[in-house]
Amino acid sequence: MTAEPIADLASRPVPTTVEEFAACDESDLEIMVPWTGPGIDPETGALKAPLPDTYVVATSGGWPKPNAIEVATELNRVLLEELWGREGLIAATFAISQKCWMSSRALAVWEDEEALTGFLQSEGHMNAVRKTKKLAYAWEGTRWVSHSPTLPTFDEVRARLAQQRRNK
Repeated sequence: MTAEPIADLASRPVPTTVEEFAACDESDLEIMVPWTGPGIDPETGALKAPLPDTYVVATSGGWPKPNAIEVATELNRVLLEELWGREGLIAATFAISQKCWMSSRALAVWEDEEALTGFLQSEGHMNAVRKTKKLAYAWEGTRWVSHSPTLPTFDEVRARLAQQRRNK
């Protein structure tokens, strides 16, 4: 399936809630950065070693406003520099759905909650969060402890975020 041109988004009403944005069919979700990080073999893209028995998965996703794409791209560059340098990161991946108002998804696997919290509370991340509030129509995220021997998927992310929205 080909992605709907970004210009065609202007002909559709912009959703007003996270639920409405999240209901969009992200069948065009494109991996922009495949699984990368200290736990990933750069030549094969596979895990270097089995995942720990217990680890933390964190995800966030948002819908940037059209006039914010350039600024968001620069914020992402700063965040990625911060992310790749953080102790405790195992791996991360990023994806975008053009037909869903350029939804942007991040998925990261961390050794433990302490490592994730260190990243979330870092100056670079906090600065990006403050700026993103003005640049995005909506944003959401969640985290969970996993025991799975395989890396999480964006389908799992969407299911967990949907469950979180239902539990609000």
